[in-house]
Amino acid sequence: MKTPIIEGVTQAGLESYLTARQYDALYWPNFFPIKDVDRLDGKTLIGSVGSRVAAHVISYDAKAPEAGRKALALKYFDIPKIAQSRRKTEKEILEHKITKSLRGVNAVIEDYFNDLDFVFDSAQARMEWYTLQALSTTTLQLTTTNNPQGIVNETVIDFGMPAANKMCASVIWSTGNIATMDPITDFLAVVKAARAKGITFSRMLMTSDTYDLMVPATLFIKYFANAALAGVTNPITLENINRLLAGYRIPPISIIDTSVGIEAKSGVVTATNPWSTTHITFVPDIKCGDMFNGPIAEQIEPPDGVLLSMKGNVSMSIRREYNPVSVLTKAECNVFPSWPSVDRCFSLYTAHASVWA
Repeated sequence: MKTPIIEGVTQAGLESYLTARQYDALYWPNFFPIKDVDRLDGKTLIGSVGSRVAAHVISYDAKAPEAGRKALALKYFDIPKIAQSRRKTEKEILEHKITKSLRGVNAVIEDYFNDLDFVFDSAQARMEWYTLQALSTTTLQLTTTNNPQGIVNETVIDFGMPAANKMCASVIWSTGNIATMDPITDFLAVVKAARAKGITFSRMLMTSDTYDLMVPATLFIKYFANAALAGVTNPITLENINRLLAGYRIPPISIIDTSVGIEAKSGVVTATNPWSTTHITFVPDIKCGDMFNGPIAEQIEPPDGVLLSMKGNVSMSIRREYNPVSVLTKAECNVFPSWPSVDRCFSLYTAHASVWA
């Protein structure tokens, strides 16, 4: 598009801004980096990532033994659309004229670019929500609470973690059980169960709330106080705790500390950490899978009269609308996580001693 949406907001300006703009780092690209696909559906081969199997030692002139192929579980899924828009109304456009006369055109341009930031961050926040919900609970469900202005799925999307990989705490983790809950014993049970399957972990993932509940536990402090590891002394810090855990061959803790806002139809925004406070996930590698990224229609068939660009995997657009006059800024992408290593991850449920949920 040759002409600007408003004075100073041009195609070149949009592209320049998005190229230069650096946004806050999120967790999801570490766990599920983008993988471009040319479809709007996908499949996950659970079990495609496994332990190394030793070759056989054979005599010369003998035929090489043929290995069996591990049974793989298939999970099929649709890649849904994520989208968020924000509108500059007729009144706001008129108010911009006053702002422009008082503060100059750059102040008005900045306001439009603020809308770009908002919708881009919204798309990123939903990918963050996808990732942390999936990794912590091993399922996803869109409801009127967590997706109030979008689709609702009737059935829970289960990523396929084996039942044997879902374990419970020996004693429920709660403020009332500070004297009896035993985090180290629980961690060791998970590590031992995984070792029997040839799995070792690089990290365990939990929220700050779970960490804060663990640290003052009487039996945890006892382990810490009795640690014979050089340099592991009070104060009890995350760094020192991870050094202690290494002595027991327990993977280090990574705390998932983030916030995603969910806007209700009423406009009220509720901030939440998508990671479940009652689940701890043990992972062999930080990269657990891929974020399948499908094609975007407006990039294939660009609408007339629209400023259009890409930021990462997110399509960004600004367009005029009429009757009444307004300017709509929109971000969209078609994505969904694929978790092929789910059978090599374990989940510790801290809210029950016998039934995982």
